[in-house]
Amino acid sequence: MKIRKYSEKDIPEMIRIWNKVVDDGNAFPQDECLDENSGKIFFANQSYCGVAEDNGKLVGLYILHPNSNGRLNGVSNASYAVDANFRG
Repeated sequence: MKIRKYSEKDIPEMIRIWNKVVDDGNAFPQDECLDENSGKIFFANQSYCGVAEDNGKLVGLYILHPNSNGRLNGVSNASYAVDANFRG
């Protein structure tokens, strides 16, 4: 398995994986899925996005962003999403 920074070509699979977690309704507060445009914007606005790739297939991702501003801007928040076929 390889963990790396995401690239533009990863976005469709990142959206698919992210939306499945949103649809499941157990982990993320969002209730609206990403589309091609909103997905590009969402991932680009994060401080960092990493992806997990297994034998050339994207199987998961994570996002990092500040949890707060000002004095607490060093505290980060991370969200992880794993392809349903690779969970457990």
